[in-house]
Amino acid sequence: MRSGGGSATAVAELAALHGVLPAYQGTDGREHRADDEVVLAVLGAMGVPVGSAAEVAAALVAGRRAHAVRTLEPVLVSRTGRLASATVSLPSRVHPRDVWCSIELESGGIVHQRLTATLTGMTAGSEVGGERYNRYRVRLERHDAEPLQPGYHRLVVEWSGSRVDSLYVVAPACPSAPRGWGVFLPLHALRTDEDWGVGSYTDLAALGKWVGELGGSMLGSLPLYPSFLDPPADPSPYLPVSRLAYNELYVDVTSLPELEAAPEARRLLGADEFRRRLVASHESTLVDYEEVSRLRRRVLAPMADALVAGSSARRASFCAFVDEHPELVAYARFRSAAERPGRPSAVGVPGDDVVGHDESALAYHLYAQWAAAQQLASAADSTPIYADLPIGVHPQGFDPRWSPQSFVPGAHGGAPPDLFFAEGQDWAFPPFHPERMREDGYSHFISMLQRAFRHAAYVRIDHVMGLERLYWVPDGFDARHGAYVSYRADELHALVALEAHRSGVVVVGEDLGTVPDSVRNRMAEDRMLRSWVLQFESTPEQPLPSPPVGVLASWGTHDLPRFSAYFWGDDIGEREDSAGLSPAETARERAERERWRQALLRSVGEGTGAGTGAAEEADSAAMALRACLIHLARSPADLVLVDLEDLCGERQPQNRPGTGTEAANWRRRAARTLGQVLHDTKTAAFLRELHRLRQATGSLAPAGGVA
Repeated sequence: MRSGGGSATAVAELAALHGVLPAYQGTDGREHRADDEVVLAVLGAMGVPVGSAAEVAAALVAGRRAHAVRTLEPVLVSRTGRLASATVSLPSRVHPRDVWCSIELESGGIVHQRLTATLTGMTAGSEVGGERYNRYRVRLERHDAEPLQPGYHRLVVEWSGSRVDSLYVVAPACPSAPRGWGVFLPLHALRTDEDWGVGSYTDLAALGKWVGELGGSMLGSLPLYPSFLDPPADPSPYLPVSRLAYNELYVDVTSLPELEAAPEARRLLGADEFRRRLVASHESTLVDYEEVSRLRRRVLAPMADALVAGSSARRASFCAFVDEHPELVAYARFRSAAERPGRPSAVGVPGDDVVGHDESALAYHLYAQWAAAQQLASAADSTPIYADLPIGVHPQGFDPRWSPQSFVPGAHGGAPPDLFFAEGQDWAFPPFHPERMREDGYSHFISMLQRAFRHAAYVRIDHVMGLERLYWVPDGFDARHGAYVSYRADELHALVALEAHRSGVVVVGEDLGTVPDSVRNRMAEDRMLRSWVLQFESTPEQPLPSPPVGVLASWGTHDLPRFSAYFWGDDIGEREDSAGLSPAETARERAERERWRQALLRSVGEGTGAGTGAAEEADSAAMALRACLIHLARSPADLVLVDLEDLCGERQPQNRPGTGTEAANWRRRAARTLGQVLHDTKTAAFLRELHRLRQATGSLAPAGGVA
């Protein structure tokens, strides 16, 4: 325990008050306890004074008192079709008959009644500062009234001279998933004959249209949020600048009407030097984010100036968009003020308007956001998009500045040591503050969900366990020394379900790895699909296990080896080189992989003596992959996702977890262009067969998972 940090008992009780968990069960099956130094550091990051034993004791007294005298929790939740109640704490001098308990409806109405009309009982009270507080249980709906509609209501408790209110969320389950299938391809990897070195929203729509014509029900990609792209670029889609904004890198410049009104932009597009740089980006096998960003901005900036200086109907639409999105105005100011070498400065407060931006830069960022939002909306109109909501945001990004009360700047989200990462993982993003975000009515969290669901038919929630608990690594410690912090899972799940219901979006939770049963039970109650990955489930003893109902099934993920690479053991060689596997360990893993490969080939009715030439290897892997995908198509899984690069025989992954820039993570472009894919009759025929099998076996299980 850190010197001066208080007794172990006091620290443990203070931690419990603030949701810091003392221990967790690791992937090794053992209990791992957090050191007191770590617990105190986590509490300190939350803003709890713990620098001395006296401060710990005082914080404990203050925490107990706050809990006792709080009239209502800041957020209350009711799930459609279930009876709901709340606890109301009142001074003993206040009689329940003198208290009104009302529900102010989101629609504008009000359910007004005395507290005594809703009482269901009392719970143990407490005494604080010489005054007794009684705790009452009350119903959240009148038994003689119509059930409340899903939405954001307010519960109000009033008595003489006092009024306390709470956000009251009424939420149904998430929408059911229709039985279907889709294709996955990162947008940065999408290539066309005319691209600028990266895919565009227009290309996304074209690929989605092709998938839809083959019977597919969705097109998936990596998160489509903005990144820091000034050199050195940080292109990770899982560490975005903001989860409220759009990625302007994917704007299709030449399709925008403003090009006609911007002669400077047209001259630039025809300039030899600019064309040379475009061709170099186009022909690169890796995305040069820095260069693509520079080229795109050079053309978009004069187009933005032309729009702002004009008086067209497009300008009126742009101004309306700006008026409707104050968060994007603030985001544009943040980006324009930070345009200097290096990263933006540390987060500030919302009212602290950063100086230093110019009007032209501000116009550019607003125009880029508008164009990106319009083109993403158009793509979503063309095809149902399977979007991805990352668990975190860049520590120097916009969101912690826009809503500082929602984040904890003194810690990082991550994961404890496990079988794959012996040192644990520090994901670098600032975690949400579990209590302050509640006190703010989850305003930032709700805005984040609304942005995620706005242009999607399906949304994957990265690290869905984060709705219940998250591993924090406090500043000054490494990832081996962290602690789990609890969140109000009932509240966060209700918010996800309500926003999904309002948007008609199917929700998929990424629940891979060691996840408590409570997380998956809650997902099932919410009708949230689980993630089921064949690469994790397949064994030599059972190479083709069947996924259950209530899941999105796939061969792998963006963080796992490609099918061909796994099939032939490329990943083992990589780990031998990078992780230092001994010759004996490498030999054992290769022998086990060979045993699995032969078992898989036997299970699909093929021999095991595949040739060793490149063509024979590719043919053998392609046959095995298609057999695996057909197996998934016939299964009870609600959704099946096909990685297009796997289907095209790619062996290099988009991301190698635990590596840096040397691995070209998030930069690799697809080996085949969109035109080549669209004219590949063999791939199209296979996907049509996949669709036929999904339809033919649709009676195996009810769509939508657990009802």
